Amino acid sequence: MSNSKTGLSAGRPSQRAGNDKSRLLASLQDKAPAEELVRVNFSLPESKHTKLKVHVARSEHKSIRAFLTAYIDSLPDE
Repeated sequence: MSNSKTGLSAGRPSQRAGNDKSRLLASLQDKAPAEELVRVNFSLPESKHTKLKVHVARSEHKSIRAFLTAYIDSLPDE
């Protein structure tokens, strides 16, 4: 018996369309970065950290990491 109001249906998950399984397997694959990653860690006064967080929140960036990475990418190559 299936309930069309809840969108649930009877059946085994393994019998679902192969497309769902291939999407799941693709999402679980490790994607190695093209370049080795190096961790950067430094301390900031709380006031500067807050200022950075507010700036990132108001910008199009999703995180401080994304903001700093974009900033570094904008620097001229030497």
